Amino acid sequence: MMTPRDELLARITSDETALIGLLGDVVRAASPNPPGDTRDAAGVLTAWLDRHGAPFRVVGPDPAMPNILASFEGARPGPHLVLNGHIDTFPTVAADRWTEDPLGGAVVGGRLYGTGASDMKQGTASLVALFCWLHAMRDRLAGRLTLTAVSDEETFGPNGARYLVEHHAAEVLGDCLLNTEPGAPTTVRFAEKSPLWLRIEVQTMGCHGAYTHKSPSATKIAAAIIEELAALEDTEVPLPRAVAEAIAAGAAEIDRVHLPGAARTMGAVTLNIGTWQGGVIVNMLPGHCAIEADIRVPWGIDPDAIVARANEIVGRHEGTTLRVISKQTPRWSDPAHPMVGHIQRNAAAVAGWAVRPIPSLAGTDSRLWRERGVPAFTYGTTATNVAMPDENTDLAEWLKVVRVHALSALDYLTEETNR
Repeated sequence: MMTPRDELLARITSDETALIGLLGDVVRAASPNPPGDTRDAAGVLTAWLDRHGAPFRVVGPDPAMPNILASFEGARPGPHLVLNGHIDTFPTVAADRWTEDPLGGAVVGGRLYGTGASDMKQGTASLVALFCWLHAMRDRLAGRLTLTAVSDEETFGPNGARYLVEHHAAEVLGDCLLNTEPGAPTTVRFAEKSPLWLRIEVQTMGCHGAYTHKSPSATKIAAAIIEELAALEDTEVPLPRAVAEAIAAGAAEIDRVHLPGAARTMGAVTLNIGTWQGGVIVNMLPGHCAIEADIRVPWGIDPDAIVARANEIVGRHEGTTLRVISKQTPRWSDPAHPMVGHIQRNAAAVAGWAVRPIPSLAGTDSRLWRERGVPAFTYGTTATNVAMPDENTDLAEWLKVVRVHALSALDYLTEETNR
């Protein structure tokens, strides 16, 4: 009799060609966000679930942004593993600069091209297939497996993952989350810096541009505020020991994947002035200016303390106001969690990859599970040209990552160490 591991690997090998076809089909089903209509792409995924006899339902507050929610029980009690990926994509960037059709799903040189091919239709297709493979093996599993293939991730999930954790918590929270956003198959991400978004507005009288003595300039005041906000990047960060050790141990790989300087940035407060709106015409002194700041907060820092410092800076300038657009407390999961061990062991066995647990600079839906105390981990393919022309996925690498996902989920639902 085949072991569960052998059975699962045989199923994956048998489905390889069909799986590449699934990825091509879902890439060809456009789902840019905005506007966020994912019905065609979701239909490709639900058709696959239907063909394989896997149970699912579609939920969500907006019919144009469906969320696929599927779940089944194993043959005996055990842990609850939740799989998470998203269906929406960034809008196609610079279509005239692509060498392949952004919605063609073409395979060229072993790579599948298209908007969302990397972020993250490859990961979501992997999870849909994985759910079906394990559903067919459910009599050999313990616990429960849940699939969440969501819309609206690119705009932070009010109609997607956030809706699920708020309205279907009993079904989707579970004991552990595996997310398949791209990054690098040599890293598994156990934490994310949290975005703190601030809007600062400056209001003055304004006047004719030749009479600068009549009114302060709103744009000059905004520029001064930006210069002062830069001091936030000097904040001393008391990183939790496990996070600091993971960054130090993985620094070389972090800098290799994300370019030099990434490891230092990982543990620091960073400031990006994302938008600037001020002035009407060159010969008028601006009476209004608004800026939006994207501050990334690492672990060990209370975002309220950063808001307080920003308020102090803004308060030194007359006619200014500050509003918090979005605020989250950065969370982290234990890098020694059994899921991390499963991924490391299977990546070494499947591809010879040495996988390091590291934090992440960018955000994923995993944060929504961590906010509710659920250990959450992200593992995926190399992020190639995400939100750029010629976004693509290396199919040979992807098929190895698919096996790592599948075997790690199988291990979690069969090994006693997870109970």
